[in-house]
This record gives sequence, C-alpha cells and structure tokens, in this order.
Amino acid sequence: MLIPISSMDQLANLRDIPLIAIDMGFSGSKKSCGLAFRKSKGGAVELDNYRFNACVKKAAELISSHKDSVLIIEAPLSASFNSDGNPQSRGDFESKPKVRWWSISPGSTMALAAQYFLKDLSQRIPKDARCHLIEGFVTGADSGDDADVAAALLDALSSIIKTDWHQPQGLSLISILDWIEPASSKHGCPIVFTPFPK
Repeated sequence: MLIPISSMDQLANLRDIPLIAIDMGFSGSKKSCGLAFRKSKGGAVELDNYRFNACVKKAAELISSHKDSVLIIEAPLSASFNSDGNPQSRGDFESKPKVRWWSISPGSTMALAAQYFLKDLSQRIPKDARCHLIEGFVTGADSGDDADVAAALLDALSSIIKTDWHQPQGLSLISILDWIEPASSKHGCPIVFTPFPK
C-alpha cells in the first residue's frame, strides 16, 4: 500500500525504517534511474543505476521484503491547477529562482514517468506492505549521476535541518495516488523536500 506523507509530523516515526530513494528517469535504453537503499538509520547505503523497468522491479523487491518502508521519488507526485483549470506552480519552490513547474518540459516528463513507475510498483508489492511516499525536488547543478542523487536524497532525509520542506499549493491539487487508485477516496499530496537549500 502506498501512503503519502503529507506533513512533517508524519515523518517522526519513520526515520528508522528502511529508506529507498529513486532519482527518476524515463529512457528506453539507458540506465537513467538511480536507486539508493538503506536498511536502517546509520546503515550502509546500497546504490546503483537501473533501466526504468529494472528499477521498478528492484524497488518492489526491497519494499516487499519489509513491512514498512519510506520511498522518496525525485519526480512530481502531485499536480496543481488554477481556477480556470489550467496548470500552475505548486509553490515558490517551483517558481524561484527559475521556473521549474511540474507541468513544463522535464517536470512533465518526470511526472509521467512517476505515474507509470508507481502504477507498476503498486501491482508488484504485497497489499500488507506499507510504503510511505515523499517527493524529492532536485534541479540544475545539484543533478548529476542518478545513483548519487538518490543517495543524497537519503542523506538529506536523515538530516532534516539541512533541507527545505514544501507543502504543494493550489486551488485544485491532485495527488499522484488519485491517478493510481482512482476508485478509492481522495489521497493527500506527498510533501516535497529540497535536499540542497539555497
């Protein structure tokens, strides 16, 4: 079961459980997805780059082997629309210092990649597995080798004081989980964190 972490308060009891971070990619031929995994706080970090489908399978394997885990995905996990029904920024973190909306160029590609990734993942993991979902937001010069970015997301989640946290904003907010599980009740939007505050 995918559970959005929609507030900082929900993080308090989740820091000591297995952490998985994905720097999302969507290539048909390259190993464009970075995955980092740490079984426990202070433990060794395993990291590697994968093709899209292999990354889904590896994440499912890791989640399936633990009752509870946290999954950080570096891709938009929510959408925001204005009163006219048009896409808009989810907050200042997407607008300043440079426009990097969820719906524009790389953002829209990664939002689509995350939808397919999580749809496939949710069908591969046991129903009793609890996977807590957070969105990572890394841009520009902070992007690099995908596995290294995934590892940086793990480190940043452990060092909460060195991160910026953002609650997605907008008149009409839609969680990625509403797309994955449309028949269930409305889901909260995963909280967004920036591991390299400016």
